[in-house]
Amino acid sequence: MEIILVNTKPKYGDQYWVDNIIHMLDNSGTSYDKVNVIDDVVFGGVYDKLRIFDKFKTGQYLYLDLDIIIKGNINHLAHKDFTLLHAWWRAPFHTPLNSSIMSWSGDQSQIYNKFNKDPEYYMTKYNKGIDEYLFKETYYDTYPFDTTYSNKHYSETELDYPIVLFNQDQDEYGKGWSKEYIL
Repeated sequence: MEIILVNTKPKYGDQYWVDNIIHMLDNSGTSYDKVNVIDDVVFGGVYDKLRIFDKFKTGQYLYLDLDIIIKGNINHLAHKDFTLLHAWWRAPFHTPLNSSIMSWSGDQSQIYNKFNKDPEYYMTKYNKGIDEYLFKETYYDTYPFDTTYSNKHYSETELDYPIVLFNQDQDEYGKGWSKEYIL
């Protein structure tokens, strides 16, 4: 399995974020062959995440957002079919998907190719990010509900999940219980 990360400026771009994910993977017992990093900006913001489907077409892949905490082995997240998170913690009016974790095997370039035919159109239509684009424009599977939780919707108490999303809440990332997992 190959791990894919997107580390683009202005929000990220610092090598710390990549090193931190590798540190957590290595301490979790997760087996992986390689870590791939996209660090150049083409579309900007989360839209550069879609480039992973153009660049990685021949192996087993697991994409991870940088603002997550990996607490346990996550090998079970490698799926053959394109799979991402069901965002059960979100309000019903929002998209029910979350792209913080995605997996697939082989060629899923149709996801990127459709977007790349008219990026301005899709970035305007889905101006909140790519989750709605993936929800409305692709075929996908979702992980089971107990795969992860979003730290935004729980107290400071650590819960027993192998992976925790911070959903762009960098003010809380690395504080409290989460600091024991990071560099």
